[in-house]
Amino acid sequence: MAAGPAASSAPPLAGSPSAGPLPAYGSDLRPPVVTPPAAPSVPAGPVSGAAVAPSSPAAGGSVMSPVVKSDAQATTPGQPPSGAPPIAGATAAATAGATAGDTASRTAEQQRLRRIVDAVARQEPGLAWAAGLREDNRTTLLVTDLAGGWIPPHVRLPAHVTLLEPATRRADANVVDLLGAVAIAAAHQPHGYLGEPEPDTPTLTGDRTARTLPKIDELGPTLADSVRRRDGLPRIAQAVAVAATRNYGVPDNEAELLRDRATEMQHAVLAAYPNHDLAAVADWMLLAAINALIEGDQTGANYHLAWAITATSTRRSA
Repeated sequence: MAAGPAASSAPPLAGSPSAGPLPAYGSDLRPPVVTPPAAPSVPAGPVSGAAVAPSSPAAGGSVMSPVVKSDAQATTPGQPPSGAPPIAGATAAATAGATAGDTASRTAEQQRLRRIVDAVARQEPGLAWAAGLREDNRTTLLVTDLAGGWIPPHVRLPAHVTLLEPATRRADANVVDLLGAVAIAAAHQPHGYLGEPEPDTPTLTGDRTARTLPKIDELGPTLADSVRRRDGLPRIAQAVAVAATRNYGVPDNEAELLRDRATEMQHAVLAAYPNHDLAAVADWMLLAAINALIEGDQTGANYHLAWAITATSTRRSA
């Protein structure tokens, strides 16, 4: 027997269609959800595991990423990183130091040359003098413009100086011109200012060395012949030249006569300087050579005679 449909008093199923959505069971019983504050972001450490360095200027560090800074710290101490720019500051400091050293060296050399010039100018202040350091930085050249570079016999010379060799030079050449190519120089003009001698004034012991020239063949006969050709010399000069050359001995009165005559020529030439007569200077040179022989100074006699030969040949060719 079939049973008929039973009447149902149960409520409708939750999944059955309804007119609108229903709240989930127990939703009204949950406490309100409070959103927690966001945690501060912690920067990730470097891949290499190095300590994190501050990355902002306010934190006391450079504006360099931690990874880059870690790599820089890993560089070998004392070894500049690849691609580093030149150390401009060190280069500039080295350049400035070298410049200051060069300036000090030039100043010291200038003072040394000045002392040399003053040492000879005090003996003959009426002449122009100059000293210069040649470009080899070893040779100190001392010149005057008397007869193209001849140094009179009464001027004593400092040690370690070089003199000009006899040669035909321009009559209008001044002392600086006569120096030629030099690295640095000092000069004295006639009757210019001369300071007091300093403690480090050079000693005047260089005559024999400075006046050394190639030896003249047959010095005595050449000197006697040169004296014989000169009309401005006293007649006794030739006889004294021969006697001095042959070591016969020269009487004191004759030697004194020649010295007095040389002094007269010296005064006449220097009084006319710079418009001096080259012939008068040549006579003075020959008497200087004779007096050097009388004193036994072969080097000085050779020096003065060589200049006299050059002066007379220049005058004949003029």
